[in-house]
Amino acid sequence: MNLHDLTSHLIHRTDVRAMNYFKKKLKPYGMTPVRWSIISVLDSQKGITQTELAEAIDKKQTTIVEMIYAMEEKGLLKRIYSKRDRRLHYLFLTEKGEELKKILSPLVEDAHLFITRQLSNEENTQLKTLLNKVYNGIQ
Repeated sequence: MNLHDLTSHLIHRTDVRAMNYFKKKLKPYGMTPVRWSIISVLDSQKGITQTELAEAIDKKQTTIVEMIYAMEEKGLLKRIYSKRDRRLHYLFLTEKGEELKKILSPLVEDAHLFITRQLSNEENTQLKTLLNKVYNGIQ
């Protein structure tokens, strides 16, 4: 079978190219796609736990620990510890994190539109449906 006939290869090479484009757009702001994902999730799901955040962005909890610390040091997010269990903490964007989200949202939307510019709205919807179907079938 030809490499370019493998769906997994096509998905991977598209992801690499899209992420490289996205990284280039976020780099001037000291952001990465994963850190953007964290900001985006915390903006819509305030006060979630580290475990819930890891699930929401589809990363291992151990992978995001370092990112959380780095983003906390930059003043983008804060942890509030549970009064019942000091091992448990809830994550929130700071005012600085919320401001960065406002600045980056149009940039992220423009990047998405650029990446999908070859697709009609119907094709874009269909692509998302198919990719989610493939993703959910792998679990």
